[in-house]
Amino acid sequence: MTDRSYSSPSARPSVAPPSAGVGYTTAAIWLHWTIAALLLAQLALGWIMNEVLPDHTPNQALAESIHISLGLTILILVLARIAIRLTHRPPPLPADMPRWERVLSGAVHFMFYVLMLVMPLSGWALVSLGNHPISFWGLTWPHLPGVNAITGNPAPKATRQALKHFHVYILVWIFVVNWALHVAGALKHQFDGRPVLWRMTWLRPPAPPTGP
Repeated sequence: MTDRSYSSPSARPSVAPPSAGVGYTTAAIWLHWTIAALLLAQLALGWIMNEVLPDHTPNQALAESIHISLGLTILILVLARIAIRLTHRPPPLPADMPRWERVLSGAVHFMFYVLMLVMPLSGWALVSLGNHPISFWGLTWPHLPGVNAITGNPAPKATRQALKHFHVYILVWIFVVNWALHVAGALKHQFDGRPVLWRMTWLRPPAPPTGP
C-alpha cells in the first residue's frame, strides 16, 4: 500500500516503509488491536451472560461484574485512541482508490468511533440507574453524572428496559454489521493491489515488483 497512484504495475516506484511515517504510530497500533480483542471478548461475554447463564446466579453476577469492568476499560482506551487520532494524522488511503470506497471507508471508521463511545457509555448509564455501587476491577467507580436526574431514582421499569434493549441488541447488531464491513474492506484491498492491513501492524509494506 502506498499513497501514490501508478500508471502500471511495472512502473511502481519504491514504497515508503512504516518508519517513514506511512503506517500508524506504535501507540495507535497497540490500542487498535487491544481494543479489538476486548470488544470481541465483551461481545462473547455479553452473549454468555444474557443467553447462557441462568438469571440471578453467582456465575451470572460474576460475568456481569467482568463485563462492566471490561466496558469501562474499553471506554478509557477509546478516549486514548481518539486523543492519538486527533494529534496524529492517519496514513492516507491509496490514491487510486475509487471515491465511493473512500467515502464508505470514512463512514465505517467514523461509525466505529461513535459505537466505541456510545456502547460503553450506554452500559455505564444502564448500571448507573438506581443506587447500586459500580465496581471497576474491585475499585469503586462513580455513577454516570446526571443519569438519575434525567430518569428519576429509581428509574421507571420501562426506561431501564428500553436502555437495556438499546445497549444489548440495537448497538450490538449495528457494531457487528460495521465490523463485517470493516473486515471485508480490509481483506478486499489486501488482494486487489491496494494492501492496507500492514499499516496497522509492525510489518513492512509489500515490496513492489522489480520488473518483468
